Amino acid sequence: MKRPLEGLVVLDLSQFLSGPRCAQILAFLGARVIKVETPSGDTMRLLMGLLGSERPMSTMHQNKEAIVVNWRTKEGAHIVRELSKRADIFIENSAKGILEKSGLSCNDLTGENPRLIYVSITGFGHTGPLCERTAFDIVAQATAGIMWAQGNPDRPPGVFFGDLVSGAYAAIGAISALWQRATTGKGQHVDISMQDVMYFHNFWALADRANGPDREVVAERLGRTLDSFLTDQKHPLPFWNSYRAQDGYIVIVALTDEQWNRFMNVIGKPELIHDARFNNLVARVRNADEGVAVVSEWTSQRTTDEVEMLLTDARIPCGKVKDFDGLFADSQLRQRGMFQTAAHPTLGSIESCGFPIKMSDSELSVVSACPQLGQDTVAVLGELLGYDDRKISELRERQVVL
Repeated sequence: MKRPLEGLVVLDLSQFLSGPRCAQILAFLGARVIKVETPSGDTMRLLMGLLGSERPMSTMHQNKEAIVVNWRTKEGAHIVRELSKRADIFIENSAKGILEKSGLSCNDLTGENPRLIYVSITGFGHTGPLCERTAFDIVAQATAGIMWAQGNPDRPPGVFFGDLVSGAYAAIGAISALWQRATTGKGQHVDISMQDVMYFHNFWALADRANGPDREVVAERLGRTLDSFLTDQKHPLPFWNSYRAQDGYIVIVALTDEQWNRFMNVIGKPELIHDARFNNLVARVRNADEGVAVVSEWTSQRTTDEVEMLLTDARIPCGKVKDFDGLFADSQLRQRGMFQTAAHPTLGSIESCGFPIKMSDSELSVVSACPQLGQDTVAVLGELLGYDDRKISELRERQVVL
């Protein structure tokens, strides 16, 4: 079964998470992704090696080829430029100005290959007063208000949304540019700012800004501001909360009046349906602490399985808060193909993740685990550039390739 992006060649000079996530998506969709590393290897490969195992590399680098080219040398940069002439997409997430020093900027490469789509992912993008600053995931989440919105301004985020979501938007940008190229014949620069992406996902900040003149009206009506509507950890909402049960936590959502009424019947409190403290959404917000106390008493007397069964039968959205063990035993994820194994040339079978996009006429499965450092250097340089064994050996002697 054919995959959507078969026939496309992607040259990936990025490292760690954001760029590799972009390339991972394109690889799952069928593009030929060639990961280019310097002799020391991707930062993530180095980190995982220090931790004692490279296996986690296969969470980000399935279905890719790997070559080693020291693009910081003159000869190495020349090889990358030659490869980029044969590529459709070029991905990088270096700090602004780094690749320019080696002649690998967007202007450099698109000047030689006008059809090339050049994807850049940086903390703050390639324009604006902060474009020269370097940034990591935690910086993007902080400066876009995500950590504040989550109620955790004083501790690092638990999930790398800044990197991983930005990588997904980079893939969207690349595919969009491919479609435009089909009509114009020209590639373009896809400029992704992690801060932009995180701000784009900060819904309550967007809503608060749009609300503008009505901020005080909303705050007076609800007894709280929009930015803390669903995320006030000191005063959570009874209809949108994570509750302690006998053996763990379970989240419960009873947002509409209909859901709330069914919820009250399930917990044996039908009289609260018409109670003035809870008979409409605004009342439930203003009396949140009392509502949470009522529900907490009910959940505390039951297991998460019992709560889930009773609420699911009543069509009230809920779900257990799962730790890693619970997550890995999730039958829904398993049935959806999100738990896959990948074959590694030296490490054997590695537990890997599936691809979240499902398509009726495309096979989007894991083909291979993360390649070893420089695993495909000979094959790629031979096939795409016509280098013979002698030339590659000479380049290896000069430590240009590995």
